[in-house]
Amino acid sequence: MEKKIDIRLRTLLESYDVHTDLFPKIITGITERDLNLFKKGSNIIPWMVGSQVQLRYDIANWLGIHENQAAAELFSGVQTVQDNAIYPPLASFIDDWKKISPMLRNAIYELDNEELFLFSKKEPGKTGTFFDLLSDIIQRETNCIVHITAWRAFLT
Repeated sequence: MEKKIDIRLRTLLESYDVHTDLFPKIITGITERDLNLFKKGSNIIPWMVGSQVQLRYDIANWLGIHENQAAAELFSGVQTVQDNAIYPPLASFIDDWKKISPMLRNAIYELDNEELFLFSKKEPGKTGTFFDLLSDIIQRETNCIVHITAWRAFLT
């Protein structure tokens, strides 16, 4: 029997599931040559992909899942794009994405309303609930997917 969950969480998880399936599909097939078409050495797309993967790992870590993506040193601590860094091939992020996504989804699903919708007293300088944070991250995933999809459209 499926757990009864808040409609807001169900909606968020539906978006999460769509992104989980879609994200690897939009980066599959992008080559180094493709990445250099607009500006040689531009790392914006690899950074965008890697930082999105890192966000899922960060949330998982906050929920007690102690895992790291392979390229964590380039992305942990909310690092900005590094033009002179050597980023891994985009395909390498897919394994990390597929590894963390089901674990994180299960952890989010298991959260109760109190954990999702109460303001944190542990971090008084922060505003918003954990659900607000998850919603913002899902929105960022949407923006990344749209941006990369639009960029791919220029390649065709």
